[in-house]
Amino acid sequence: MGAGNQVFPALSPVLHPGVFGYTLGCRLNSCETDAMVSSLVKVLDGSVAASYQDADIIVVNTCTVTGRSAARCRKAVKGFRQGNPGALLIVTGCAAQIDPGQFEGIDNCLVTGNSDKDNLSGLVIGLPPEKRPERVIFPCETSRGRRTRAFLKVQDGCDNGCTYCIVPLARGASRSQPREVVIQQARELGASGAKEICLVGVDLADYGRDLYGRNGCGLSDLVRDLLGIGGFRVRLSSLEPMFLTTRTLEELALPGVCRHFHIPFQSGSSRILSRMGRNYTRAREDELLESIHSLFPGACVGADIIAGFPGETGEDHALNISLAQSGLLAYLHVFPFSPRPGTPAATMEGVPPGIAAVRAGELRELSGQLRRGFRESMRGIGGLILVEGRRHGNSRVGLTDNYIPVAAPQGSHEGELLAVTLDDSNILWRL
Repeated sequence: MGAGNQVFPALSPVLHPGVFGYTLGCRLNSCETDAMVSSLVKVLDGSVAASYQDADIIVVNTCTVTGRSAARCRKAVKGFRQGNPGALLIVTGCAAQIDPGQFEGIDNCLVTGNSDKDNLSGLVIGLPPEKRPERVIFPCETSRGRRTRAFLKVQDGCDNGCTYCIVPLARGASRSQPREVVIQQARELGASGAKEICLVGVDLADYGRDLYGRNGCGLSDLVRDLLGIGGFRVRLSSLEPMFLTTRTLEELALPGVCRHFHIPFQSGSSRILSRMGRNYTRAREDELLESIHSLFPGACVGADIIAGFPGETGEDHALNISLAQSGLLAYLHVFPFSPRPGTPAATMEGVPPGIAAVRAGELRELSGQLRRGFRESMRGIGGLILVEGRRHGNSRVGLTDNYIPVAAPQGSHEGELLAVTLDDSNILWRL
């Protein structure tokens, strides 16, 4: 629960407070930040602040997946306090859940864990929490924030128990948003003009198991239902390979599903995967990748890789390299191993940090080559882009369904879906 249900009655006289949200970490956190800001604005009759300097309330949604991310959280919170001494700081999220004490000593700061994210306004003004419908997870109301692409959280928590991962300690057991709640949220997002909805969760491929069993409504069933609403395409966030099957991929091969898959394989070595507590092998990784490319021609597939996991040898690192060079991946997200307190891997004998850093650097360099090579392979091919609010030079940025950023045609508007042909004049190589 974090550092306790602190109440700040001095804030109640503030009329129409400006609320600013800041996210560290994953898309799941981004979705939750939007919902927390929206709720505070609604309950406190406030508005969304344009910057943290203008805000009366600053919500910082933290991450603790690595030691570096936790350090970034502390730095961000201190920076917000220094830059806006009068604002109420609300520090929540995984870092606040796991180690609330790291934020002690910061004036006018409410530190609270993940389970209080749906009751921030109550904590601020001393109201009791509203009772959430049984089995519904936060957030159960839609909020797009300022995003062109809508994020829709359908799952939270994880049951996998990987030896390096602190997420189950921060977010608890795997649990799914009931299908009818997701459908209603998607209808509302579509009615608000969303042309793309990105489904997010800690273990998205595990969707539905807790509510409907393995033979009930799973991820592919949910996606089919959402596409039946019409008016938007569906993008999937990170898919853990433990529950991802070839059959699920076959069922997901539907018009309207974005050809973009991010799979946290974590290692290309079966031996290291076993030490990590992952219940699959390198052969399983190859099978999933081949299935994706067979079912989704032109798919962009990325992977997380942990460099320097305890016990990793040069041969294991070479297997990471070979996975990247298989011709089946378009980019890597590379993380040097970071021991997290309370996890089994934190007590394992580690790879020297210098060696882990060198290996991570090699993989990141290779990732840059993969990303460029994938985009080059798409030249001359047509596709639909979703025009975003951000700009690159004089053009708005558009994103293809297979995750290639392009310069949108002049005169295009945010939120439009436009047909383009990819070439050297519009592919944004540096993004």
